[in-house]
Amino acid sequence: HPERDLPGKTTLGRVLLAGVGLLIAFGFVSWQVFLRPHAVNSANPQEASRARSVLPLDSFTVNLADPEEGRFLRVTMSLGVDGELPISARGGNKASETAPVSMANIRDTILTVLAQCRSDELLTPEGKAKLKADLLNSLNRNVPALGAREVYFTDFLVQR
Repeated sequence: HPERDLPGKTTLGRVLLAGVGLLIAFGFVSWQVFLRPHAVNSANPQEASRARSVLPLDSFTVNLADPEEGRFLRVTMSLGVDGELPISARGGNKASETAPVSMANIRDTILTVLAQCRSDELLTPEGKAKLKADLLNSLNRNVPALGAREVYFTDFLVQR
C-alpha cells in the first residue's frame, strides 16, 4: 500500500486523534466539576434531609479591650445552626426554663467573646476569621444544643 509509506499522514492522524481525545476528556471533566448537579453526600439520609436554619440576631455594641478608651465594635450577625432554635426564634413569646437553648445564653456568650477583642485585630481579614472561629467555639461549648456551624456578619463597624 502506498499510503502506509507516507509517515506524515500517520503522524498527523495520531496527533489529531490525541487532540480530539483531550478535548473530549476536558469537556467531560468540566461538565463533572461545573455543570453537573451534585447529590448531597451523607451517610445518614436523615441528616441529608434536615434543613439548616439561619438565626438572625439583634445588633451588638461593645467596648473593645484596647488600652485606649473609647473604641467600640458594632456588629450584626446571623448564625447558621443545625440544632435547636431558641423559643423566641420559633415564634414563641414565653421563655421556658426547660428549653435547651435560650437567647440570653446565646447573646451572653457572644458578648463575652466580643468584649475581649482589640480593634487592630478586627480590622484585618484574619482577625475577622479568628473572631468567627472564637464565636463558634464559645457557642458550641456554652450552648451545644444550638449546633452553631457558621457565623455571618451582616454589619461590622469598628470605631477607633
